[in-house]
Amino acid sequence: MAEIYRLENLSNLCEIGATKYANDVALKKGKIFYFKIKDLNSVATQILKQECLSVGSDFITPRNAILCKEETYSGILIATLSQLIRIIDKCKIQPFGLSNIAKLLESHTKEYSFSPKIMGIINITDDSFYEDSRIKNIDEIILKINNWIEFGVDIVDIGGVSTRPGSEFVDSKEELSRIKDVINELYKLKFMDKITFSIDSYNFDTIRFCLDKGFKIINDVYGLKDENIISLARDYKTHLVLMHNSWIYPHKQDDIILELDSFFNQKLEIIDKYGINDVILDIGFGFGKDKKQNLELIKNLRHFTYLGYEILVGASRKRTIGDITAKDTKDRLSGSLALHQCAIMNGASIIRTHDAIEHVDMIKILKALD
Repeated sequence: MAEIYRLENLSNLCEIGATKYANDVALKKGKIFYFKIKDLNSVATQILKQECLSVGSDFITPRNAILCKEETYSGILIATLSQLIRIIDKCKIQPFGLSNIAKLLESHTKEYSFSPKIMGIINITDDSFYEDSRIKNIDEIILKINNWIEFGVDIVDIGGVSTRPGSEFVDSKEELSRIKDVINELYKLKFMDKITFSIDSYNFDTIRFCLDKGFKIINDVYGLKDENIISLARDYKTHLVLMHNSWIYPHKQDDIILELDSFFNQKLEIIDKYGINDVILDIGFGFGKDKKQNLELIKNLRHFTYLGYEILVGASRKRTIGDITAKDTKDRLSGSLALHQCAIMNGASIIRTHDAIEHVDMIKILKALD
């Protein structure tokens, strides 16, 4: 008697002896895309609806859209990859803005894959929001980093300024006075040869000092407001984190996904002029965003993968997790792990966290299940 069980994905095709061609075709049929298309011309709405239906997919629109009484309509496009490719080809030759829609849809058919990495946080401050993350003793910092290296942490992110809500601006002179001795000692002990270091700063002089000591990532929470920092990434050939900070860049749109999409594209145009390709996108979880916006970004994180860069998420022990779990900062580890796991499954590849070793374990489990 034949038996059956439900699969989560198509990773078992090789077990039944399927050919590579059959495997490629099945993957195109099995992968489903969902797109929200906003404010589409009413005529274009009708054309797109018919083009979708003609290939077996659908463009779900308001009930009254067929009457074309409004200038524009919004809808949800549902299609497999093979259907989407056919829709794109059909829309490329259509008027009413559909050729541009085809171009946007096509950008989402490209696949980018990055291995998950864990970025551990070292706060050399007196006022970071998570008290247990504050550490100023050089020996303790060295012990912690050695422990991280042993357990497979990928990146150490060092900062000398708190960026919690209400924190005061700190100039480079004060910031360097906090971190300089630590950085010099790490450099002296050749730690930069053992693990990648990131500097969490918005100050040009601080960043330059750290790059001179072998740091490989610039993590500017001000979203590269100072373009001179971009020039540092070019001159030192380092990775550059592009973070959206809602306090620095107030929202111009109601839709948080489109808001960040516009921000990333505008900033990437500027970065491209400097000839920089090593960019990491950071959604800025918690930086001026409310719980609804933060969760919306995590749920729709895969939208930003079309840009072709690694995506960083740093939700570690933040207020949104506390709002959901009703727990204080010190008790938010499990919530942080759960949210970061969702982020990875939705397209993130770098997780910035206070609890690096626990997150390394989480990555190991996800890789074992992949």
